[in-house]
Amino acid sequence: MDRKIKIKYLRLLVEFKQHYIVVYIVNFFKNLYENAKTTNSHLKFQIFQFLPFLIASSLTGIFAYIYSRVFSLTEKMSFSLINKYSWIVFIITPLSFLLSWWIVRKYAGAAKGSGIPQVMAALELASPPTRHLIQKLLSFKIIIVKIVSSIAKVFGGGVLGREGPTIQISSSIFVLIYKFLPSWWPHISKKNILVAGAASGLAAAFNTPLGGIIFAIEELSKNNINYYKSPLFISVIIAGLTAQGLSGSYLYLGYPQLATSGYTVYLGVLLVAVLSGYFAAKTSVYMLKAINFVTKDKNISRQFLIVVLSGLIVASTIYFLGTDSMGSGKELMERMLFTNEKSVEWYIPIVRIGNLITSFSFGGAGGIFAPSLSSGATIGSLISDFLHLGGNNANLLIVIGMTSFLTGVTRALLHLQS
Repeated sequence: MDRKIKIKYLRLLVEFKQHYIVVYIVNFFKNLYENAKTTNSHLKFQIFQFLPFLIASSLTGIFAYIYSRVFSLTEKMSFSLINKYSWIVFIITPLSFLLSWWIVRKYAGAAKGSGIPQVMAALELASPPTRHLIQKLLSFKIIIVKIVSSIAKVFGGGVLGREGPTIQISSSIFVLIYKFLPSWWPHISKKNILVAGAASGLAAAFNTPLGGIIFAIEELSKNNINYYKSPLFISVIIAGLTAQGLSGSYLYLGYPQLATSGYTVYLGVLLVAVLSGYFAAKTSVYMLKAINFVTKDKNISRQFLIVVLSGLIVASTIYFLGTDSMGSGKELMERMLFTNEKSVEWYIPIVRIGNLITSFSFGGAGGIFAPSLSSGATIGSLISDFLHLGGNNANLLIVIGMTSFLTGVTRALLHLQS
């Protein structure tokens, strides 16, 4: 009897273990399935969040590359034409300034200038009550007008750059992608879109992803960077890689050789920094005064005459003082930094600053990044020549002038507008 009880007990124990194992296996696969569902749900959400930034940043890299190529080719064509037929500057410069002004006034007033203030204004309008106003600052029309207007003016010898416009173009691309998302798409912060767009534009314009991130942190993001870091990093890296993939890896101005040989260099650094900062601040002040003067005057005929007159002033400096007074100045900087021709005529810094104010302030699209760098570079060149510094010592003063002038212009403008 005892034996039968033991056998029965063992059978029950085996059945219980088998049942337990079956239940365990069922629960294991059930939990695995539920976890897979949750993981897939999170993965799906992340893909939907990531996809708009991927598309927009890729398009930004492509547009930035095309814009830079067209801008550069137009500038070279302008130099070639004016060097061959110097008298033609009195025709093409006023006409190009007029076309640049007219197309902005006629089709998209918000495309005027560099585009960075418009992007910053769009960020301030990103809250729901004012969100609808962003389309006036960032749109497909803005992209087209910005490109055509800036290219028209640079063809006429205007002193302006493409870097600021690239930022507005990039932000417009991001806003367009956001606009076409269907209603069922997972929510994406519009401020994230704007910050990522501006940072991607800078990264693509200068081929500097890190610069794009720093720009976003310093100038655009007023909140914790953790709120923006994922879309920022993704967009900036993709935009930079796309631009690099199309144009090849490059630096905006390469690797100039710098040196500090002797105490005279330190005196030169001090002089260049002070003079560049001073003239940059004054440039900002006169730009703002000129912009306010034109904006307050609603008479179209007078605005027309001002634009034509500004074109004739720039044309006269090009005809009588040479082609160093025209264009973005990138070729001028490359010549001073990478060849033995480091000197400029004493009047070139003054002329370039004057032409920058004239080109930028009286209508049309165009940026101030490259012109500010080149204006500072000419100041550095002039001081190095005055102190009889050459070679890598001169390069140092030229680079100091570039950074000082750009810092002075941007900080002064932000201060005056705040």
